[in-house]
Amino acid sequence: MSDGLLKGTKIWLGDVNAVDAYVDFKGYFSAAKNGEKRKNRKKVFLRISCDSNYTAYVNGKIVGFAQCADYPHYRNYDEIDITDFCRNDKNDKNVFAATVWHYGVDSQTYVNADAYLLFDIVCDGEILLKSDKSIGARINARYFNGYAKTITPQLGLSFLYNANVKCGGFEPSEEHGFGEAHKRERGICKMKGRGAKVEVTQTKGGYLVDFKKETVGFLTFGFRSETEQKLTVSYGERLLPDGSVPRILDGRDFSAEYIAKKGENRYVNTFRRIAGRYLFVETENPIDFGYIGVREVYYPAVEIRRKFADPLLQKIYDVSVYTVKCCMHEHYEDCPWREQALYAMDSRNQMLCNYYTYKKTIYQRENLVLMSKGLRDDGLLSLCFPAGVDYPIPFFSLAYIMQTYEYVKYTGDKTLLDETGGTLDKIMSVFLSRIDDNRLIAQLPVPYWNFYEWAEDSANGDQLGKAPRDHLPKVYDLSLNCMFIYAAKMYNELRGKNVKTDEMKEAVRKTLFVPGKNAFRLSNLSEKMSVLGNSLAVLAGVGDEKTVEAIIRGDGMIPVTLSMNAFKYDALLLFGDKYKNYILDDIKAKYGKMLDEGATTFWETELGADDFGGGGSLCHGWSAIPIYYLSVLAENKIDRHN
Repeated sequence: MSDGLLKGTKIWLGDVNAVDAYVDFKGYFSAAKNGEKRKNRKKVFLRISCDSNYTAYVNGKIVGFAQCADYPHYRNYDEIDITDFCRNDKNDKNVFAATVWHYGVDSQTYVNADAYLLFDIVCDGEILLKSDKSIGARINARYFNGYAKTITPQLGLSFLYNANVKCGGFEPSEEHGFGEAHKRERGICKMKGRGAKVEVTQTKGGYLVDFKKETVGFLTFGFRSETEQKLTVSYGERLLPDGSVPRILDGRDFSAEYIAKKGENRYVNTFRRIAGRYLFVETENPIDFGYIGVREVYYPAVEIRRKFADPLLQKIYDVSVYTVKCCMHEHYEDCPWREQALYAMDSRNQMLCNYYTYKKTIYQRENLVLMSKGLRDDGLLSLCFPAGVDYPIPFFSLAYIMQTYEYVKYTGDKTLLDETGGTLDKIMSVFLSRIDDNRLIAQLPVPYWNFYEWAEDSANGDQLGKAPRDHLPKVYDLSLNCMFIYAAKMYNELRGKNVKTDEMKEAVRKTLFVPGKNAFRLSNLSEKMSVLGNSLAVLAGVGDEKTVEAIIRGDGMIPVTLSMNAFKYDALLLFGDKYKNYILDDIKAKYGKMLDEGATTFWETELGADDFGGGGSLCHGWSAIPIYYLSVLAENKIDRHN
C-alpha cells in the first residue's frame, strides 16, 4: 500500500466490450485477528478500480460507489475504510459484493475501454481478498443489459431495471490480465438518507414530485403496486407551461425506467446520478407510494461559513455555495442535470470559489491532475476530462494555465507542477508555434472549437462538425490573443520561463484597437466589440483605464455572460477599490434577478431554462463566482460557530 498503487488481476464475466452491461461479483474474507476486541482492531480497507462504475457492499451494506472518471492509460482506485462494516468474529466470514456497470460507448464524460474489476481488501499490510478467478461472478439480469438508452451525448446512458427478474447463480470470474491503478487522494462521495418528505401530486398519467429546490443524487422509492407494470421516471429542473416535466429535449431523454413487481417494491439506483427539482412518474396503473425522491450525493468537505452584513449578498453567497456543492462529485461538473462534465473554464471558477468555502484543497489538486491526463497528441487539452467525444476549445487550454497558477498561489503547493508541469509546457509550446508573421494567433482550424462564451459572435457553434476551414480568411480574435498574453505571464511565474509578449501586445493594438471608442473590436474581420474581449485586453496590459470606462459605459458592446463575469470584474479591480461598488451592485442586479424568479441554484446563463432551445441548465458551477468577489469585497466575517 505504501507506493500508492493497486496491482493485481483484472476480472470480468462475458464480453469485455459489451455495451451497457452489469456484472455482480462476490467473495468472502475474514477480518478478525485472534479475536481482538473492536477498539483494538486494525483498519480494513477496500481498494477498488473498474471500468466504468461500481457499487460495493460488505455484509449487505453499501460501502462505496463511484463513476470511475479516469483514463484507460492511467487508472485510479478508491480506498475505502470498511472496518466498521466487518464482523469481528474470526469464525465468521464477511461477504464482499460489488456490481460493476460497463458503459461501453464514448461520451463527454467517459472514454470507452474494456470492462474490468480490480480490487483487494487489506488489513495491516495483509491482503484478505483480491480480484482473481476465485471471486464469483454473474450477469445482473435485473438491469436491461445492452439497452443503451442515451440521456445526453455528454452524460451517457440511462437504465431500465426489472424487479421481476431473478439473477442466476455465481460462477468463477474470468481473468483478464494484470492491472494497475493509482490512488485517488480526494475524499469519497457520500450518500444521505431519504431526506425530507417531498410533495407528491397525482396527475393525469402519473405522479408529480416536487423537491422544492435543486437536488442531486440517486433515484429511490418504495411503493406498492397491485400489478406488474412499467414506470417511466422523468426528471428536470423546471416545469413546462402545462405543468409537465420536460422529458424529451432535442433528442435528449431525461428519464429512467423501472418494471415493478406485484406487491411491495423498494429500490435505489447507485449508478446514475440525476439532478433537478422535479420528477414525473408515469405509470400504467395507480400505485401507493410509501416514499419517493432522491438520496442526495455530495462530496464531503469542511465548509467555511461567512456572515454578510447585507441580507441580499448573504442570500447570493449561500445560493452560490449550494450551486458549487451540487456540481462536486467524482470531479467538478459543469451542471449536474444535463452533462456532469469536467471543463477547464468551468472548473476554474469553481476552484477559485472553493478556496474561500472549503478548508482543504486536495479536491482542486486532484481535478487538475485528472485534467492533465487529458492532454491530446496535438499538445492541447481535450474538451472534457475524461472525454471520448471531443471538440477541444483552445481558450480552455489557456484557462488551465490560469487555474494551475491560482492553485499554487492559494496553496503554495508547487509539487503539483511535478505532475502537471509538462502539460503546461506543451500547451504553451503549441500556442507559441501558432504565432503568425503578424505576431498574432489565428483561430485554430478543425477539429478545434473557437469558443469563448455563450454570446453573440463568441460561441462559434457553427464550427462544430464542419469541414476544415483552411480556405477561409484567417480570423484573429481579440479574446484568444489577449488570453494568451495573460496566461503567458502566469506561465512564466509558474515555470520560471521568459515567454515574451510585447510584440503581440503591439500587434493587438495595431490590428484591433478602435481609437474613437478607446476599445478593441472582436477580430480583424468584425467591427463588433464585446465586454469579455475588452476585459481580457485590460488584463493582458493591452487596454487601459479608458478601456475600462468604455466597458462600464457599454458603448454598444456585447454584454459579458455569467460564466465570464470574473474577467470583467478582475479588469476593474486592477484599479483598486474605485469600481468596488459597481461590482457589488452588478452582482446584486444579475443574481438578485435570478433569486426573484425562484432560483435555488444559479443558472448557466441569464436566460435560464429558456436558453438553448429550452435546454439551459438552472444549476451551473461557473455561475457561482460571486463567492470569490463577495468574500474579498463585501463586508463579512467567518462564522466561528460552524
